[in-house]
Amino acid sequence: MKKERKGIADKQTIQVVTAPSTAVRGRSSVKELAIDTLADNVESFLKKVGNILDKAPDAIGKFQLAEFAVSAEISANGKLTLLGIGGEAGASGGITFTFKRNP
Repeated sequence: MKKERKGIADKQTIQVVTAPSTAVRGRSSVKELAIDTLADNVESFLKKVGNILDKAPDAIGKFQLAEFAVSAEISANGKLTLLGIGGEAGASGGITFTFKRNP
């Protein structure tokens, strides 16, 4: 029988580092998250972003929209949240999606 090394996630999970909320002081921890859960949440998030992109104009004045970048934070439960400016919590990690218009 093959022995698993301690601390190595299997192929069906990914490790997510969770940070304490700003209201509670503490240290970060690592949580195992199911790949399928994260994949489903990424798909849902990207469909919503796609709806936004469908409504974006091709040009604004003399400027053409060539790229659209969206940053998201991944929660310990695998939920993706759009990162905005001026939020109460400062995110130090996450994922960025960059969309380019087709030629």
